[in-house]
Amino acid sequence: MKVSKLMDPKGILLYANIDNAADALGILVELQEGIGVITNGTAYYNAVCQRETFGGTTAIGEGIALPHAVNAGVSAPGISALTLRRGVDWGAPDGRPVDLLFMIAVPPDEDGLHLQILARLVNLLGRNTLVDALRHASSPTRFLELLQKVENACFGD
Repeated sequence: MKVSKLMDPKGILLYANIDNAADALGILVELQEGIGVITNGTAYYNAVCQRETFGGTTAIGEGIALPHAVNAGVSAPGISALTLRRGVDWGAPDGRPVDLLFMIAVPPDEDGLHLQILARLVNLLGRNTLVDALRHASSPTRFLELLQKVENACFGD
C-alpha cells in the first residue's frame, strides 16, 4: 500500500494563510470532500476534532501533524495535505508550530489500513530532505511527485 496512491493533487493545498488548527482541519476536510473521499464532512470534522481533543495531539514534531479519524463519513481511504505560510500551535511535543499537515481518512471497516498509513507517513516524514522539499513544492502536482519519488525509492515501485 503506497500512501502516494491515496492522494490526488486536487487534495493538496500549498502555502495557505491559516492561523489556527480548527480552520486547518476544516480546509483538510474540504479537500477530502473535493476528491470524493469524505461523504459527510461535518461528521468527519467532528470525529477528527474529538480525536485531537481526547486522543492527544496528532502533531509528531518538526512542524508536522497527521490528523486522522476512522469514521462512517468516509467512503474510501484517502489523504489530503496542507502547507501553511506560518505555523500554528498544535500542541506538538517539541513545541514547534505545525506548517505541514496530512489528513488521513479511512472508513470504519478498514481500521488496520489506518495504522499502516500512519506508520508509512511517519517513516517517510522522518526524512528531512523530503520534508524540506514538500514545504517548498512549487505545485500540488510537484508535492505529490516528490512524495512518490521518495516512497518508491524506500519501499519499491
